[in-house]
Amino acid sequence: MVVKKLFVIMLSILFLIVSCAPATFVPRQPPEIKFEKTPPYKLDLSSIVKPEKAVKIWMNKDFKVVPENEAKYLVLTNTEYAKYIAQLRTKKTFEAIIKEQEILINSYIDTINALKEYVAIERAKAEEYRTLWADSENAYRQEKYYNEMNNILQKSILSVIAIGSLVALIIAL
Repeated sequence: MVVKKLFVIMLSILFLIVSCAPATFVPRQPPEIKFEKTPPYKLDLSSIVKPEKAVKIWMNKDFKVVPENEAKYLVLTNTEYAKYIAQLRTKKTFEAIIKEQEILINSYIDTINALKEYVAIERAKAEEYRTLWADSENAYRQEKYYNEMNNILQKSILSVIAIGSLVALIIAL
């Protein structure tokens, strides 16, 4: 009778121990990083100085001053012509500089966007590593738990066999 009670107590303790599973390992969640793409640079030529209107003299084929719609020739004085040519060169130079500036700025923006993509890829890589690490840690804890339960079960069975042998030896004497 005592042996049965002892066996029932040991069996209930064994079930109580076996029913407790290890806690799931959850690693720290890194903060999420989000970036907006930088829009490309748009060229603005409105700030370029346009040449001033030159003082124009309209002439016909006899070199007499006439209205613009009747004129055959346009005459500019030396100073007006020089001013006009200088302003045209300045405008063309500014346009060339601004177009090169647009290329440089857009390559800079492309670099920034590539770095943002790189950060996103690195974050995804870190997230995958974190997931694999958590899975590995959980598998290790589960294996450790199963080994502990196996050891407890083996020790319990050996203890029951030893107690049973002692009880049988005591009964036999």
